[in-house]
Amino acid sequence: MRLEAKAIKFIQTIARNTNQPLYAGNSGGKDSAVLDLLLQKSGVKYVSQYANTTIDPPGTIKHLRDNYPHTKILQPELSFYKLVEKKGLPTRLQRFCCEVLKEHASVGKMNFEGVRADESKNRANRDYIQCDTRSWQKGSQHLYAIYDWTLEDVYEYIDINNIPLAPCYSNGFSRLGCVGCPLIYSTKKRIGEFKKYPKYYKAIKRAIAKGMDNNPQWKISCATNMNADLAMEWWLSGETIADYFKHYCFEKTKAGWQKILKYEQTELMFQDAPPLAL
Repeated sequence: MRLEAKAIKFIQTIARNTNQPLYAGNSGGKDSAVLDLLLQKSGVKYVSQYANTTIDPPGTIKHLRDNYPHTKILQPELSFYKLVEKKGLPTRLQRFCCEVLKEHASVGKMNFEGVRADESKNRANRDYIQCDTRSWQKGSQHLYAIYDWTLEDVYEYIDINNIPLAPCYSNGFSRLGCVGCPLIYSTKKRIGEFKKYPKYYKAIKRAIAKGMDNNPQWKISCATNMNADLAMEWWLSGETIADYFKHYCFEKTKAGWQKILKYEQTELMFQDAPPLAL
């Protein structure tokens, strides 16, 4: 297979031209599975790592232990739920969870990853070697051996080599990642995932309830009046707080956020109100 030979040559070339140790991220997903087999076939020395996000689909860690015993399972300092208690609910624009739960595994390392160009527009703008310019990443390099593979290429390689897949793929998932991720999934897909794994939804709701209780100054605490159900509805919408709670404007004070009903909306409410019964 031409793509296999090209990927193995890329891996071996990287290994020949560095004296640094090589690492590989193994999420347990289909792309990671293909990458791991290519690394095995290349004969290079590498350390395989899985960063436990604590919110991956059930069965992921067992799948790794059963099929990838050489993969080290890294545990985070804080679980996803503890992060929600501490920082609130992550959004597309505030992805603190990725840094804490996943990206810490690649700091200062040369790290092979199963990233492909056709996965998203953002990933299509990268190269086979991505130098991380974020200061906290300490010069890490992300190495994409299957960057030019399509989804069809990946599944063909999986079929040819009888690569076992994580249980989430047989449960309707097209990829393996954090359940209900706001960065990857649409509102419909996120709701669908939480219907499959309701315990995750309930755990996140408990976490944001506790977080708001401890942090009444948060904007989401102000917007929802500390209502965890409403906070979760907003989170699943994918909208900003300003757009979702559009009848209000928010003002930051020394004590925290204040919610003010917009004048235009107040006036409209009086216009639409039925006459008082005398």
